[in-house]
Amino acid sequence: MLFGSIGFVAIGVFMARTGQWRGWLVIAFFGLGIAVFTCQLLPNSSYLRLGPDGITVCQMFRVHSYRWSDMGPFRIERLGRRKMIVFDFSPRYRGPRRWARMHASWFGAEAAICAADTWTVGMDELVDLLNRYRARYGAV
Repeated sequence: MLFGSIGFVAIGVFMARTGQWRGWLVIAFFGLGIAVFTCQLLPNSSYLRLGPDGITVCQMFRVHSYRWSDMGPFRIERLGRRKMIVFDFSPRYRGPRRWARMHASWFGAEAAICAADTWTVGMDELVDLLNRYRARYGAV
């Protein structure tokens, strides 16, 4: 994705130099893509930590933690064209749910952990591991 964004910025520069105003839009959009994809390469910008207390998900330096008892079973759902690992919150969850209802109505799940090909572990293997941790450390 990083190299694709770089390529499109180069195309946008070519377009802008030939007088096409749309070239500036291409530069701005894919320039932002370069920043985002470069940020993802930085240490500790993205990770998934499992422990006895729950999981911690970090994406683009945004960290979210959930206790095992706050989550229902994990599963794989197709959201648009991508497969994602998703879950619904348990009835005991008392944290913020501002987006949960909207996500559930649009995507069929209240929260998502990660998309396919995010980690080096396969999706099925990761779902199995998450559900085993949940069963061992506090599923309701």
